[in-house]
Amino acid sequence: MKALPGPDARFQNQQIATTGSYRHQAGGGALVPTVPGKGIEPTVPGTQPTRPNLTDKQMDFLVAKEETRQENLSECRGICMFFVFLFVFTLGMIFDSNSSSARLADHIRDKIEHGPIELVSVKTIPQMYDYLRQTVVPALYENSTDTNMALDLSSYYHPIDVPNRMVGGLRLRQARVKYTEDCQVGPLFASYTIRCYPAIGPETESQDVFGPELKFQYQKDSTGTPYVGYLGSYSPDGYIEVLSTDVSKANTQIDNLQKDDFSGPWTRALFIDFIVWNSNFGTYATATINLEFGASGGVASHVAILTLSPRALSAGGLGDSTDMTAMAFLVLVLIFVLYFMFEESQEIKQGIFAYFKDGWNVLDWLNMALLLTAFGVRIFVWIEAGGMQIGVAQLTDKDLFKSMRGVAVMVELVKLLNSVNAVILYAKVVKYLRHMPVTKDLIKTFWKALDLFVPFLCMFVIAFTGFAMSFNVGFGDKIWELSTLGSALTYLSRAFLKDVKLMPAYSIMPAFGSLLIIIFYIVFLVLGVNVLFATITDAMLRAKTEERQKKDDQYDLHEDEPVEEFIREVRKRVKRQIRRRAPRIYKKIYGKKRKAIAGVHAVEDKNIDKAEIVLAESESDESNDEFGDHGPQLPSKENLMKSIEHMAGRILSEVSIVGIEIKSELHDVCERVAQMQMAVEELSMRTDGVRLDQEEFLAMQG
Repeated sequence: MKALPGPDARFQNQQIATTGSYRHQAGGGALVPTVPGKGIEPTVPGTQPTRPNLTDKQMDFLVAKEETRQENLSECRGICMFFVFLFVFTLGMIFDSNSSSARLADHIRDKIEHGPIELVSVKTIPQMYDYLRQTVVPALYENSTDTNMALDLSSYYHPIDVPNRMVGGLRLRQARVKYTEDCQVGPLFASYTIRCYPAIGPETESQDVFGPELKFQYQKDSTGTPYVGYLGSYSPDGYIEVLSTDVSKANTQIDNLQKDDFSGPWTRALFIDFIVWNSNFGTYATATINLEFGASGGVASHVAILTLSPRALSAGGLGDSTDMTAMAFLVLVLIFVLYFMFEESQEIKQGIFAYFKDGWNVLDWLNMALLLTAFGVRIFVWIEAGGMQIGVAQLTDKDLFKSMRGVAVMVELVKLLNSVNAVILYAKVVKYLRHMPVTKDLIKTFWKALDLFVPFLCMFVIAFTGFAMSFNVGFGDKIWELSTLGSALTYLSRAFLKDVKLMPAYSIMPAFGSLLIIIFYIVFLVLGVNVLFATITDAMLRAKTEERQKKDDQYDLHEDEPVEEFIREVRKRVKRQIRRRAPRIYKKIYGKKRKAIAGVHAVEDKNIDKAEIVLAESESDESNDEFGDHGPQLPSKENLMKSIEHMAGRILSEVSIVGIEIKSELHDVCERVAQMQMAVEELSMRTDGVRLDQEEFLAMQG
């Protein structure tokens, strides 16, 4: 217990009530402790009140209860602040999102993926040129009623339909490898010279000029970003050619590129880049068509479209109400983050090691760090986009291409950080739900289930990794989805969720594949899932049958009850205001309750007085008969009441045991009666059989 200022100075000029809490003394501002089990000692104005006779346990209880009350209220304030922050963050993300960007991306993807030659059907370099002529150019350079209407509205930028226009031309960027001598070195090919075009890499990537009159040169792209594809990793630089926005000129350029062998067996990737601007929403879309030509002969294609809304490129966007609201919520989120950082830093001062032992605190700092990082990247994008002067040069030169890929990747990073923050924030709700009266038991049950679930999860991950390694080693050289350990883990995860089938492994190697598939499904779908269900059932059973420790209501501190403490505080303040401002209503509401409580206390006091008389008489008799005046003290009133309750419990237990024995005997009697009834029925059947036989015999004699 904390030391009190002075000898019991806290308890001078105070009154003791029966509520077991603190209250203000009438006519003054002194905080009055109330002790359970003690009556109020009235004081006369102008006289010194008597000091309450408090034990050390009661004094410890008063101090501890006030500290618990303050902790509960502080925790309740923290819960309210978090949910307000969660509400602000959610609204900010809702206002910051833009469904029109997704529709724009889908519209562009549909144009370039489907056509006379679909993107997935491109497997060779000649097919790639045909795809450019018959699908990409008609989709982006179409001369239709929509494009004519768009040109009537404005002659700036090349229109692909009424609301969408290209910012600059169409850029082709090639990643090329060197022609290598003596690719295969070994005793088998020692007498031969084998030339080849190896896989892409820092040492094998070519930067030499080539083509007629050496017109194809390697160029740097300062605003581009590296690309990690299915078959390799590629730098943002390469051999770059920009197609004109005029359809006839663009087709002529494609024919010349094919004639001059711009792409060939040395080509490892071709990137087709273009930028689309939507005039209705002011949204930009950077589109990249990726065609990877592997050294082993495989071809992988992919379309990547990143959108840039006006609010992502500048603070406040276009300045309309939605953009300004999103900006306001963003500022509020930043203010909340700074406030939470200040609060957490104050907690760190109390003990850094104990602070970081709590995993929730580590999660708090991770969340705040991600939020600040997202805000910093957003500011960097605003500065970078402001200096790029997007689309200004294309107003005079429609064919000029300037990459926005770097800015688009940064904007995408902000979205990814916010998505991770959303997961972390809503996961932190569990931290505060454990204080809610409704969900407290559920959270405790879930927390106890982790004792068995975490070891099960570790075993599951180890076994799953082993199966992934097995499929990778056995089928990695035959099935592309199992070619690496990471892809094998992904493929088996999809198979576990029944998204894909493992039949390709069976088709290639029926014996080994079928054995591996059967073992996989038995281990994970039969044993693993059943063990998981058993873990959940065991946790629920333990939570249901676990005997809860009974607290002594007289000295209950109400620990870890922030919401309940807030409700008690509100009730107390409302009651105080009603008493001050409407005493008649207060008397009608709380007068009857006080009388009922007083009646109950009177009955209890009367019973207690009788018990005290019995105790006194017994004490007098026993002390005179056996031990004289200095005999041992008899049990106190509280111990006697507990003993009586214990005896009553023993009696009820014996009565229940006797009842169980009686029920057992009755069950045995009923069983024996049923057996006797079956025997009687059997005898009756035999008697009827004998009678029928006799009647039949007599009939034959007659």
